[in-house]
Amino acid sequence: MAINVQQRGQRFQLRVKHALLPKPFFFTFDTEPEARAYGEQLKALLSRGIVPAEMLAVPEKKQDDHMLVHVIGEFERDAAPAPSDREVLTVLCGEVVGVRVSGVTFTWADEYVRRLKRERNLSPGTIRKRIGSLARVLDWHIRRTTDPGQHPHANPLRLLPRGYSTYTEADVATGAAAKRDVVRNRRLSPDEHARVLVVLAGEKRDDRERAYPTDPAFALLYAFIVDTGLRLSECYRLRVASIDFAQGVMNVEGSKGHRGAIKPRVVPLKPALRERLRAWCDGRVGLVFPFWSGDVADRDRASGRLTARFRTLFSYADVPDFTEHDLRHEATCRWVELRNASGWVFSEIDVCKIMGWTDTRMMLRYASLRGSDLASRLA
Repeated sequence: MAINVQQRGQRFQLRVKHALLPKPFFFTFDTEPEARAYGEQLKALLSRGIVPAEMLAVPEKKQDDHMLVHVIGEFERDAAPAPSDREVLTVLCGEVVGVRVSGVTFTWADEYVRRLKRERNLSPGTIRKRIGSLARVLDWHIRRTTDPGQHPHANPLRLLPRGYSTYTEADVATGAAAKRDVVRNRRLSPDEHARVLVVLAGEKRDDRERAYPTDPAFALLYAFIVDTGLRLSECYRLRVASIDFAQGVMNVEGSKGHRGAIKPRVVPLKPALRERLRAWCDGRVGLVFPFWSGDVADRDRASGRLTARFRTLFSYADVPDFTEHDLRHEATCRWVELRNASGWVFSEIDVCKIMGWTDTRMMLRYASLRGSDLASRLA
């Protein structure tokens, strides 16, 4: 096997020669690292006997070479994709019109990503969502159409190099704005939290004509999220019967299960919140909060209405650049920092169980610990 990279003008050419290939193949890249990264991926695939479809000498039979839009439709019908995938695939259908499965090569994928950056100027996260959803469609199609005993073809979308969605100097040179992933790391300061509580209690700001509308249910919802970390939809779907006040826990129907499935978990209640919630639920049946009708079709509207209310709340309380979902970050940090006389109350694994995560990396993403809090532990 031979893999060589040579510069050709302003670009770099990758030459691949292997016993499984009928002839040498050539690929062109904008940078040398991209060419070498793709060469290493090809080397790993060929060493396992897997030949990418774009390098096959014999093309697929015409009757088997479906339009990509047709394959996406079959995937949506037969593979039960997640709701988030369905939304992205609807957009993709309008972008891959006229493309056949055989036309989805590494070169096509590379050019498609380039168009998303230079023509559409999408964010890196949005680009990864498009590529990820389309890659899952092709994975499904390849597995389904590979004959028994045969090696499956490599999915060209899986061969894109690490960091493919990052804007390069070449992208910026075309006039595209260099967009970057936005990492939320916003926490409530003690003063900001105090201002929010004052606003929820009905106190008017001096520079406003009216106070923020008081609503005990909404005030409890704020305290509930910041002290438990539940997602918004998990809160308004919570039922009184799901709360065990004797044990101090609640059974939550998690909203981030695989393909939209319910992902139940048990979340502890802090003593102060437990007593406040007990008084609120006394005599109530059904839903704890009155923000959702109970109709599944109304869930998106309920989430939208509450998100808007939190937006106006934080604006009135003068808490800039803060969103309802940031409260989940705040709650994570409060679980991490919770202490008693014996020391830290919960381990990293415990916090992941509380928040409903199966990957501990999620805690690193959400735990926006302040430097001052970390320094205080050294005192």
